[in-house]
Amino acid sequence: MSGNTRNCSSYFDARQRDGEIKGLFFLDKTQRDTEGKRRTDLHFLDRERGEISDVLSTTPPDVPLGSTVVTCGNHVYTIGGKILRGGILRSLNHVFRFDFKHAERGWRKVSSMLYPRGLPEALAAQGKIYVFKGSRDCFGEVYDISGDSWVPLCVPSIAEYSGVSRPVLLDSSRSRILVHFSGDRYRSLYAYYYNDKSWVCLDPKFPYWSLTVGIVGNVLYVFHEISDEICSWNAYDVQDKKWLPVKWLTEFSLHQPFTAPVGAPLIHLGNDKWCMVWHSITLNCFEYLIFRMWRNGHGGIYAAAVDGYRTSASFGS
Repeated sequence: MSGNTRNCSSYFDARQRDGEIKGLFFLDKTQRDTEGKRRTDLHFLDRERGEISDVLSTTPPDVPLGSTVVTCGNHVYTIGGKILRGGILRSLNHVFRFDFKHAERGWRKVSSMLYPRGLPEALAAQGKIYVFKGSRDCFGEVYDISGDSWVPLCVPSIAEYSGVSRPVLLDSSRSRILVHFSGDRYRSLYAYYYNDKSWVCLDPKFPYWSLTVGIVGNVLYVFHEISDEICSWNAYDVQDKKWLPVKWLTEFSLHQPFTAPVGAPLIHLGNDKWCMVWHSITLNCFEYLIFRMWRNGHGGIYAAAVDGYRTSASFGS
């Protein structure tokens, strides 16, 4: 998974045990150093214990704001971002890597991207990192981890008149990346097949997309909070290309509390379990909701709360 550090914290990977994700690594940008400058700390959230680890590592001070974090294997990468120079925010092409197996080495700079990118979208698949958005000069590019090199990503024709929605989504079972394009006239869902480097339009009229989106099997889930009073889940069968009805079997608070940022990440914990997680600035803790969603055998989706309401995990310090 990947997350963007433009918010206070970024959730970007998970630890799996017994087929289910039990915790999340994340970057926290709420603390300051001895000089009062904002710093970025690496933590681990143990979902079972409800505890957050002490600082595992602190990113270098030259990692810019608005960078994107992505993991691949034992490595964490911070990609791109913006820095204030001469009163102007300028995008950077810097890339830093952290090795969990050699934490004592800290963060090291690797080959820079071909183009500067601020607030890029990125994800990892089969030893490569795919980066979208954040540059007016280049639609996307690909980083080969073993070769430490970047190449441009092939561009679909729709990119000429439509922008990429956040986030891009990995559909690993089909070796593809789902990309939603939105513009003044067009909203379409495309798939990039990274093995043969080709684009396919899955649905030319795909109105629903949000920061809270995930896919398991053939079902794509999209959460929408339309207003303080109205929110909903949409479920879409990517194989049959049709929308499915969603029915909640238990009472569940769909709304995020006021302490949550708009667009809390949706994380698949394994099997039919899902989690929405966010950082509460007011309470200085992490809060998350756990629920289940599955096909009911009657052409629709059933959903049920696991814990009923949000759970909190506090910092140790």
